[in-house]
Amino acid sequence: MRVTFGVAMGLAAFFVTAAAADDYPPRKPGLWEVVSHNEALPGITMKMCIDSETDQLFHKFSSNIRSKHCEKNDTKVTGETVETQTICTLGGTTVTTHSVTKFTGNDVYHVDITTHFDPPKLGQSEITATQDAKWVGDCPADMKPGDFDMGHGIKVNIKTINMLKSLMPGHSNTNQ
Repeated sequence: MRVTFGVAMGLAAFFVTAAAADDYPPRKPGLWEVVSHNEALPGITMKMCIDSETDQLFHKFSSNIRSKHCEKNDTKVTGETVETQTICTLGGTTVTTHSVTKFTGNDVYHVDITTHFDPPKLGQSEITATQDAKWVGDCPADMKPGDFDMGHGIKVNIKTINMLKSLMPGHSNTNQ
C-alpha cells in the first residue's frame, strides 16, 4: 500500500506544480523526461510528449483539479520561477502543498515540493519531493502530443482524460 500511496503522491506532485496556463513559461515541444524523487519511491521516471496545445492542456487539467478540491490555490509567477501554495481536502485529509518550479530556458526545469497531511496518511504527515525535467528531443513514433508515459506500461493522453471527464455527469464537453 505504501508503494501505491507513493505513486499517487508522485503523480499528484507532477500536476500540483501548474499555474494558470497563460502565466506558465512554455515548454519546448517534443519529448520530456521527468524524474521524481520522494521518500517512498526515489527515481521514478515519467515521459511526456507535448506540443504547444497539449502543454497548455496539462496546465489547465491540473488547475481544474485544484479548483475543485482546494480552498486555497495561490500562484506567483516571477520570471522563470513559479511558486504555488495550495490547501486541499481529499478523502477527509487536509493536504497543504508548497512548490517552487524554476525553469532554465524552455528545455529544463526543477521543482521542489513539500506536502503536509492532516491527519497523516499511511503514517506520513509530510512528504518532500523533487522533480527534474528536461527536453530530450523529438517525440518517438509510438507517442503523440499529449501522451504521458508513467512507466510500467501505463500511458494516457491528456486529451483522452479530458474527453472521458466530459462524459461524466455534471461535466461539460470542453477541453479543460
